[in-house]
Amino acid sequence: MGQRLIYLTRGQRTMVVRWPQKLRTLLVAFIPQRLMTGRLRSVKMLKLLHAIYDRKSPLPQNEGYYHEILKSAQSGLISSQLYYLVTIQNLTSQVPSFFLQALKERAMQNLFISTLIQKELDPILDQFERQNIEVMPLKGLLFAEKYFGSRVARGTSDIDLLVKPVQLDQAIQLVNSLGFTSVVQYEPEHFHKVFAKKMPQFHFHLNVEIHWQFLREKTSSLDMDLIWRDSTQLRQWRYVREPSDFHAFYLTCLHGWNHELISWKYFIDIIQMIHALNDQLSYKDLFSFAREQKTYRRIAHTLIIVYHEFPHLNERLPLTLKADSTFWWNASDLSSDHRLKATMRVLIKRVRQIGDYDNWRQKWVFLKRVALPDPVIMARIIGSDKMRLPRLAQYILFLFKCFTEIMRSIPAFFSSLRKRNT
Repeated sequence: MGQRLIYLTRGQRTMVVRWPQKLRTLLVAFIPQRLMTGRLRSVKMLKLLHAIYDRKSPLPQNEGYYHEILKSAQSGLISSQLYYLVTIQNLTSQVPSFFLQALKERAMQNLFISTLIQKELDPILDQFERQNIEVMPLKGLLFAEKYFGSRVARGTSDIDLLVKPVQLDQAIQLVNSLGFTSVVQYEPEHFHKVFAKKMPQFHFHLNVEIHWQFLREKTSSLDMDLIWRDSTQLRQWRYVREPSDFHAFYLTCLHGWNHELISWKYFIDIIQMIHALNDQLSYKDLFSFAREQKTYRRIAHTLIIVYHEFPHLNERLPLTLKADSTFWWNASDLSSDHRLKATMRVLIKRVRQIGDYDNWRQKWVFLKRVALPDPVIMARIIGSDKMRLPRLAQYILFLFKCFTEIMRSIPAFFSSLRKRNT
């Protein structure tokens, strides 16, 4: 019997495949090179961060290595952090001058934006003070000053404010009166609202996120009154507060988990707090608090992932848990498209994320949200124009779109497995 040949063409590439042949080999050959390039750049960034934070790890000497770092989308997100860390640790003479200059230029751009945001933030806080509305600024320049030691050390692009639920309506009216209008609709179980204001002189929209919680309803027992109770007065204001270091670290870990650690910036925030606070942190107290709030697994898994990637942290503050797994997280996620999409990788991640919840009620709420999305989430996935269809038709379209995208993602999934095992 003669061998059957199949001719596959993609762009200007043509491949002749002898049939039968392993499907995995066939699929892998047609994976976009950018997926593998993104993963390699994530690994290079990790090696650079190791060298910066752990002086036992040598800095890369190849200039091409630093060119690749600058091409990484992640480097744009953490340029300020990289520039600050390289400078503060006296490593400027050990990295190429073009690399240092590029980081400096990006850091100065971030500082310019951050300074503009700070000029908007102070009047907002003054208004909260005048109207006796308790508010807690989160992250941003205040975080950079306190835990990095410099405003230039961490870029920011919006304003995050925590308010008490009983004063939420007042807070919304306040930001509305200052020209910020609602731009993003979230499902009812969500824990913050986003308001935007056009800054025509600077050609961008400034967002204000108003939080009253940090986790979706029925997924924890987080008592925000405890965060408020231990907060302290910020500068000259009476009604403007800042979280205690203990709660700031707890919330930073939750924030990284909420965003699935999809950027090195979430790692850096946690690492920097560990370096800055050191023995002021107690994991015994942290895990005890997390258990009380029914968030233990989320905090524990987040820290295990961070310590797994940055084992030197055990020399600073030993983790009482074994950091031998990254659960649902993988470095390749840092180079992925994080828009709402259904892929084989995301499907497996969602299954593994069930283990992040402390009880079956939380797991059910999570699974329900994934399998039966709220109309707000449904509209983002199938398109707002399809929301006029009956609910059953929406759900069928949702399942069809998810199935199609999962099948389309299988080649990339197999390719990543092959690369990981070589």
